[in-house]
This record gives sequence, structure tokens and C-alpha cells, in this order.
Amino acid sequence: MLRQKTACYALLVMYDIASKSGENGRGVGIRSADIADRHQLPRAYAAKILSQLAGSEILRSDRGPRGGFRLARDAKDITLHDIFDSVGALENFADDSGLPEQLPASIEAAMKSANRAAIEHLQALFERTSLAEIVAGNGRGVVGPKANVEDLIPPVSAKAM
Repeated sequence: MLRQKTACYALLVMYDIASKSGENGRGVGIRSADIADRHQLPRAYAAKILSQLAGSEILRSDRGPRGGFRLARDAKDITLHDIFDSVGALENFADDSGLPEQLPASIEAAMKSANRAAIEHLQALFERTSLAEIVAGNGRGVVGPKANVEDLIPPVSAKAM
């Protein structure tokens, strides 16, 4: 299962840093406290997420008066999957253990198959959507200002279930 709160906070801090970056995509350092205050996030939680992102080499952390967090690589080279995976938001993502125990085998198989197909589509979306696309959309869609999620996810065929 996707840890949505963690994923949202991680994407929010990455969006904040990327949207405030200079032309080269790396710009000046953004302080953890500034990000937390700007988005009303708990400071300790924002600092933890930023530290995880820096540990995964998605962000660079610089100390000192001109320090802060900045992108370690271009936003076009950072995917949603990179971000979510760095903060542990994808742990147990494919876990389908929440099904009731007394299901007939055919229903259990159908549910697991549908779950796997949905997860594959979602992971593909995460892997092909870059931070640059999110920033370019100004938060109005998954990719770009006119994109719809329905346009990005291919239909699931009856065979996949």
C-alpha cells in the first residue's frame, strides 16, 4: 500500500525546491524550516523527509549560512518513483494480505490479479512521471496543465484480471 501522507509530503517538498530552483534546476539552497513553515508541515517530519531524500542522492544538503537543500540532479531526471521510494512510501506497496480469509479461491485469485494489474499501472505511471512535469503543471494535473490521470493509465484488459 502506498503510504499517502509520506508520499504527499515528499512530493510537496520536492515540488517546493524544484519550483524555486534557478535555471540550471539546482538554484539556491532552501532551508528545511522555510519549507515546513511555508506549507504548515511539522518541522521534524519535513526535516526527516528531506534527510531521506538527501540520503538517496535526490537532494543535496549544504551546511552554512548559504546552505539548505537543492536538487542533486535535474528535475526531469527525478521520477515520482524515485521520490516515493526514497522516503519509504512504497514499502509493502504490492501487499495484498488485506483480503478476507474465507474468500473462494476464484474470487481471491481475481482480486489478486486485479490488484497486481493496478499496481503495475501505478508503478509505470510513477516511473514515467518526472518532477519537472509536476512542476510544469503547477499542481493542476499529473503531467502538465491539461493532463488527466485517465489519459495516462492504459485501460486494464479483461485478460489482466
